[in-house]
Amino acid sequence: MAEVTFVVTVGTSILSNAGSRLGDPFLKELATISPEDPRQSEVEKVDVERLVNFAVAEPERCCAELNTFVKFIKKWPHLISKCRAVFYTSDTNNGRLAARAVSKAWHAVAQQFRINCEVDVREIHGLGRDFTQSLAELAAQLVREVKCERARGRLVYVVATGGFKPESTFAVLSAYLAGATGVLYIHESFRDLVELGPLPLKLSDDLVKYAKGLIDEYTLANKLGLDVHHLEDVGLFAPDRRLAPHLMRLIEALESQCS
Repeated sequence: MAEVTFVVTVGTSILSNAGSRLGDPFLKELATISPEDPRQSEVEKVDVERLVNFAVAEPERCCAELNTFVKFIKKWPHLISKCRAVFYTSDTNNGRLAARAVSKAWHAVAQQFRINCEVDVREIHGLGRDFTQSLAELAAQLVREVKCERARGRLVYVVATGGFKPESTFAVLSAYLAGATGVLYIHESFRDLVELGPLPLKLSDDLVKYAKGLIDEYTLANKLGLDVHHLEDVGLFAPDRRLAPHLMRLIEALESQCS
């Protein structure tokens, strides 16, 4: 048996599913509103324990995040001795509500399977509004999490079914760069667990050298097979010819030390 850490991108499917199952159109509306929608202020009216009870009663139907967790446990019933789950959410009210409900339900479901589980919720500022900055922050936090948990001898899986598409995509790439054990999805058509094993990705050494000032932009462009003027167009450079913020944060996180 092993200690397992789950890194989870959280969406709002628990709100829409609860709205449908409980006959509450208000919840369904909250699941899809934009960050700037005035109805964000009404989220505080929702009883989070009602959502938690719904999720614990129907963990494989309440949301993608818990569905993945339960199916993983059932597939590998003797793998987990202890688990930790870290939930990444937007800083919107409906995102916070969904993350609180999912994390509380995750803990309760783990206990039902006799698994001791610690949960932690982390907000990413601007997620869903400014992906340039928010994805940089997500990558930095997630890389440190995966790298340090692996250093402690734990298996680390990314549950990437929930959340915004750019968020889940960036989470998977960042986690693999940091040495994640695998990625977990729920197949949309057949609702089966899809497990992707380790993928030994590595960030280009030339990008790291450029970030440290060891090579210039012309050498970097040549190494990458691009014209130097195209490096900004493809998103590698900011306008001042520094590396894009998400790449700088990624490199810093990959090279940081675990405490």
